[in-house]
Amino acid sequence: MSRSINNIGLAIVGLLLAGCAPRVATSFWKIGTPADSTMEGYTVIHAEGKTRHCYPIDVWIDGPDVDTYHQLHHHGVAVESELMAYRIYFDKKQTIDPYCKRKPQLELSESHWYPNDSLLEAGYGDDILRVSGTVGVGSVKYWNGKLFHIEEVGERQQLIVKKGRNEATIAVRDIDWTIPDGKEELPETRHIVNLDVRYTMKAGHRDMRCDVFCSAPVEGLCTGVQTIPAKGGKDTISLILPNGILLASWGTDWPVNDSVKYAKETVGLGVFIPKEYAGALVHDKRNSLCLLKLSAFSHQPSALPSTAHFYLTTVGATKENHPVAKTAEEWYAYLRRWAKGLK
Repeated sequence: MSRSINNIGLAIVGLLLAGCAPRVATSFWKIGTPADSTMEGYTVIHAEGKTRHCYPIDVWIDGPDVDTYHQLHHHGVAVESELMAYRIYFDKKQTIDPYCKRKPQLELSESHWYPNDSLLEAGYGDDILRVSGTVGVGSVKYWNGKLFHIEEVGERQQLIVKKGRNEATIAVRDIDWTIPDGKEELPETRHIVNLDVRYTMKAGHRDMRCDVFCSAPVEGLCTGVQTIPAKGGKDTISLILPNGILLASWGTDWPVNDSVKYAKETVGLGVFIPKEYAGALVHDKRNSLCLLKLSAFSHQPSALPSTAHFYLTTVGATKENHPVAKTAEEWYAYLRRWAKGLK
């Protein structure tokens, strides 16, 4: 009898401990030198054929002439739940790139985005999409007859805004961004703005919410999904729903340039923009996009009073052990159900 009680007690303790474990996590690593070994959290990471001496950070700020992309391991700040991970490239692209999990677990503290052969054999996930110069999934870009990256800025910032057990937020900020081509119809004082884009992920979710804050209501900010592959992919849809606009794509491509070591991945992407913030639909050969309608400018104490928000999600149909969709039709049906609950 006592042994039975002890077993029950151990089971309860196990459940309680499991409930306390983090279910979301952030990953943000500065590349240094062996001299940084005294930095808190310092570790040596072997990835991309290189040995890197890294330490964790919460924020990185630099000017536009600095090669921030190569100063950071996995090239920018990242966030993960048990189901999916995303990173933001820290350069003019600021593109969102997804990492897919084979099984539900947190992985970036061990894989650091680039799992080695032993981790892959143990069932770890990996990068699943080659984003190239596209919008990826849910990146914020600028449209003025063609797609522009957020390029001419006075300063770039990436940071971890919040990291909790069940929710985390990462952000990219552009200080003194000069709008491409001047947008002559706008007053002169609005040619340069500050842009703050925040991505929030919750435990148990494969999707993220994106909040866009801007110091003036810029016309031309956009988001969307890329075609897969980035050149020649055709399986995309744009749906006008009662509560907003749904953009989706599906396709198969090599996730990286190494087509010998890596197999092709079948990936589904989705972005939903609530009706209040959804503007015109635009597209080019590599992207399906929706312009964002920012809320009206108001002279409030907030430094960035003009806002919009939207949502993004991803599936790795050939990577996940139990994907929510295995065909384009299943993915589009899943996205319709997903979008119904968003506002």
